[in-house]
Amino acid sequence: MHLILVQRDGTDLYTTLFSSETSREILRFYRPEKTPYGVSVRVISLGAALALAAELRWYLKRYVALALFEMAPGRCCTLACAHAIEQREVDPDRPPDRRLYICFQEGRPVVTEGPDGDLEVWALPGETIGER
Repeated sequence: MHLILVQRDGTDLYTTLFSSETSREILRFYRPEKTPYGVSVRVISLGAALALAAELRWYLKRYVALALFEMAPGRCCTLACAHAIEQREVDPDRPPDRRLYICFQEGRPVVTEGPDGDLEVWALPGETIGER
């Protein structure tokens, strides 16, 4: 499982996270990887990913355009959907009605409705995860 943090335009999220003593301390037990779109952090479980996202919430609000939780290779869910799965309101083995697809073009996420993206993203009804 991975916590995928898509950086906002004009932000080098990896550098930002490691230039702060607070975020370095939070990430000291992880090995974040720099990606063309931001940062990916391998975690052991959904609960651990949610806890890490909570610890990094200040950075998420300021520097992250989209936080995704990779449940399986190529399949992610939004923060709200991850909370719903953790609370057993959503079955992690049954795709919800609301699925979007993201492809990364020049390091930027592009959301589509069809299965032609790099990642399938599960979202809650009414939830938006970016511009189309």
